[in-house]
Amino acid sequence: MQFTQIRSATAIVNYAGIRFLIDPMLGSKGSIPALPAEICPNPPQAMPLHDLPLPVDEIVAQVDAILATHLHFDHFDEAAVKLLPHDLPVICQDAKDALQLKAWGFSEILVLTHTGIDFKGIKLTKVGAMHGEPCKIEAVYESIHMRGQACGVIFTAPNEPTFYLAGDTIYCAYVEAALDMFKPQVMAVNACGASVRNHGHIIFDVADMRKLHAYAPTVQVIATHMDNVGHATVWRPDLKALKQELNWQNLAIPADGETLVY
Repeated sequence: MQFTQIRSATAIVNYAGIRFLIDPMLGSKGSIPALPAEICPNPPQAMPLHDLPLPVDEIVAQVDAILATHLHFDHFDEAAVKLLPHDLPVICQDAKDALQLKAWGFSEILVLTHTGIDFKGIKLTKVGAMHGEPCKIEAVYESIHMRGQACGVIFTAPNEPTFYLAGDTIYCAYVEAALDMFKPQVMAVNACGASVRNHGHIIFDVADMRKLHAYAPTVQVIATHMDNVGHATVWRPDLKALKQELNWQNLAIPADGETLVY
């Protein structure tokens, strides 16, 4: 398999010869308005913080399907809705997201399940995710009219490593259960520590990365969703320092545009 880091949570995963565009945020630098100051842990700034590492048409030309772990603004932006071919298959987490994708004009939509679906010989299995701390984050999502649901995905196919795309989640029992049940060799972790003021982090932060290292030290971990959202609290230099501190040889922190092969 190959994992090409595009920008933030957007990546291209080439798995068993099928190229999946993960969580497309395709707008230009600053095309997404800043989060409200009352919920952003940093001085508000428009997102993404950087431009794409290659033109959108080159990205689109490289993919066979879209995989959307959820539809938050930094995972499926307005530019993606406008620029992606609407006949590309889109794989999503549930029926509610499928309805939204249909409303946007996408015509071939597949919904993930916990028992797994087949896509061109690849089994894709939905696993749980916790997009923030329970009883702390729900009111925030409600106040800004966003769903709080997200998911992870397990990829399996003959002659490929089992791959765990964790999606937007904090370290939690869902993550440990996925590691225990599927025993992935490779895992992509959204690790920028995105946070909401007074409500905690909503994806992996440094403390969560430490927990992952302790629980699954042999898994090849890819740190993604880095350096491009205004509510981040962890940056690539922070993870590089952690990698050095823990001598975490299995942690990759790819730059935008970089491809990893497993």
